[in-house]
Amino acid sequence: MSSIPAEFDPEHVKSRSAPEARMYHDEVTSQEPMKSVLENNPEIYFVPPKGGSEWGQWEFKPGAYYDTTTGSKHPYWKDKDLPQATKNIAQLRQDMVKWGYCSVEDAVSAEQVQVIRDRVLEQAEGERLAGVRQKTQSGQNVNCCVNKGRCFEGLIEQHPDVVQGGPLVEQLLTEAMGPGWICASLIAAMSLKGGVPQALHQDQGGIAPESKHPMSVNVLTPITDVDESNGGTLIIPGSHAVLSEAVRNGTPVGKLPPAINMDAKAGTMVLTDGRLLHGTGINHTDAPRIIMLNGMQKPWMRQQENWMLSVRPEVLQRASPKLLQRMGYQATTGGQTNEGHGFGALGRIGEAAGATVGFRLAADSGAYVRVGELGPDSTPEELQAPFTLRDVVAKARVGGKSAPLGIGDTGLKRST
Repeated sequence: MSSIPAEFDPEHVKSRSAPEARMYHDEVTSQEPMKSVLENNPEIYFVPPKGGSEWGQWEFKPGAYYDTTTGSKHPYWKDKDLPQATKNIAQLRQDMVKWGYCSVEDAVSAEQVQVIRDRVLEQAEGERLAGVRQKTQSGQNVNCCVNKGRCFEGLIEQHPDVVQGGPLVEQLLTEAMGPGWICASLIAAMSLKGGVPQALHQDQGGIAPESKHPMSVNVLTPITDVDESNGGTLIIPGSHAVLSEAVRNGTPVGKLPPAINMDAKAGTMVLTDGRLLHGTGINHTDAPRIIMLNGMQKPWMRQQENWMLSVRPEVLQRASPKLLQRMGYQATTGGQTNEGHGFGALGRIGEAAGATVGFRLAADSGAYVRVGELGPDSTPEELQAPFTLRDVVAKARVGGKSAPLGIGDTGLKRST
């Protein structure tokens, strides 16, 4: 056996990898823009305040950071042209670019809101009784909602039966992120009395902070009216642009303006740029404040929800091509494939060439046969094994569905 060259020895590599010798060191280790935000804005909390008996001793007092209100009432913001709920697409575009958020008025009708609210409250109580609820510092979350009611499938899909303003919302999302965007997760976030506010944060985190357009957009849908009294989301308008510009210019972030509470009627859809600083506010009322959090993102980003594993089979069996694509069951050029299936797929909604749900359903039924070691000496039985890949590819080539049981052949097409 030949000796391994000294250059491959771990100690040799380490001795020649001092920080100043590393490529792209400054860029990949930079903590901006959040480093300078923290240094120059000590009154803004980027870790959750303490709960229990320690909560409220200093964080929420007149004039303190969490003594917040809505933009129209805030001394700093009341004379600014902050976004108002509207159906005017031109105004929504302007608001999104300038302020990092926009509010689509009546995107979800009163009847649609009622269906979603009833389902959330029922599910939240059921999860509490079952001992599986997710308690948060602010209250309770209902996660992976797609498994927990047909209305949630339509919410991800922006189907008009569930979201009457879906076509307008989808257009704005496509303009913000480009075509082929997918859903990161769908969560019902409940803020309850006595809860602690959430730390301010960016949904996009450190992903391309210098970009002039967002990599992610969160669609916040209040299904209860929200304002400063019940935990309306805290936001710093325009912070998306301030932080991104600082990174592009290589300059520190200076003093930021104060945060305000989101003010929105139930059924409004508030689109927030993934770089906007925001966090859950304080609910001072006895009623739960409920906002649906429907994160959308570029198709190459890893999703928050592991849809490949978490979605119930019956949901996949009835899902439309659009819903499957939103959950990531659609390969895209340069994106994730399944045993190579999907290379070269354009990722258009409903395109069989990139559909991957057939693999998941085969696994659910215990019938997933993966291609393993093969060669010129393989037996006919080994070569003709019922590989799931062969079945999926064959169906894609004839333009059929890439999964059995009529996957996605009807869409929602129903009333919720």
